[in-house]
Amino acid sequence: MTDMATKLVFVGEMGAGKTTAIRAISDMEPISTEMPISDEAALEALDGKSHTTVALDYSSIELGDGELLHVYGVPGQAYLDFMWPIVAEGAIGVIVLVSALNPRALPSTLTLLEQFRALAPEACFAVGVTCQDRQPDFHFGQFRDALAQGGYRLPVMWVDARESVQVDFLVKALLSCRYAEAVA
Repeated sequence: MTDMATKLVFVGEMGAGKTTAIRAISDMEPISTEMPISDEAALEALDGKSHTTVALDYSSIELGDGELLHVYGVPGQAYLDFMWPIVAEGAIGVIVLVSALNPRALPSTLTLLEQFRALAPEACFAVGVTCQDRQPDFHFGQFRDALAQGGYRLPVMWVDARESVQVDFLVKALLSCRYAEAVA
């Protein structure tokens, strides 16, 4: 899709904040394929979220040196996972967003990390936990420790997908890890 050195992919289950995060950090209005959610059970589970991505989101961010970072978001629904290898090919980084409201946050995150590590073996990874303002009982330390015990040594942090400063910090943490690996 783009030059390997400039692609970042946001992944996560439906409602994790991928589209919102991309909107928060984009230098241009993102291209989005959001459609209304018609499944009543999904609407209820997503706490009123009314739209979901059905193909992908795309935008770009100009880095300090003038290079463009191409940012993609893939749909979280399993029946749309055929998009994942197409978008993940050549990615330098993958950010897994997980909602603190998701009762299966840990297994969901582990599954996505495993799947995308296979799809983008050269990529660095980071995890952002969203919706902490609506789930104060989420055990962040245990979540982070479980990822480390699963062999995932990567940035894991709270992030409000609506706040550009927080999403930007998560992206910079991921890119810093990539740079650290390149010079090590």
